[in-house]
Amino acid sequence: MPDLRHGPYCLRPPASPDDWDVYHRIRQDVLLEAKKYALEHPDDHAQGHYALLLCLEDQPIGSIRVDISETGEAGLRLVAIDPSLQGRGCGRALLLLAEDFARSQGCTRAVLYATPEAVGFYTKAGYAEEDWDDVYISGIVQMAKKLC
Repeated sequence: MPDLRHGPYCLRPPASPDDWDVYHRIRQDVLLEAKKYALEHPDDHAQGHYALLLCLEDQPIGSIRVDISETGEAGLRLVAIDPSLQGRGCGRALLLLAEDFARSQGCTRAVLYATPEAVGFYTKAGYAEEDWDDVYISGIVQMAKKLC
């Protein structure tokens, strides 16, 4: 996969053991859900699952996993930005690049689970509340966005 770029940001897969360490550290520092995962969770390497790092001027600052379904949906999972850089537009850049990646894989829709605190962020990025999964997770909001 070639790196995707947006201004000073790029999105790329982890390429070394150090990259994987940073990938896991970021999401474990930020996400309560990620704390239940072992460092080498099998879902990170499953077919159709893409672990990706957001870099700012070649420094890894964010992580995401994009799961591509057979129906053309991209599940955006474990979206995380280094806490010291939150609120500076990095999360928006991560979403834009992840959506570009999903489109390049033929996806027409992105879906995600959001915490109540993150709903406003995702709404500003064009996501809307939508029950797309029949799995109920207490306190989590399901959201979706059409990818044009």
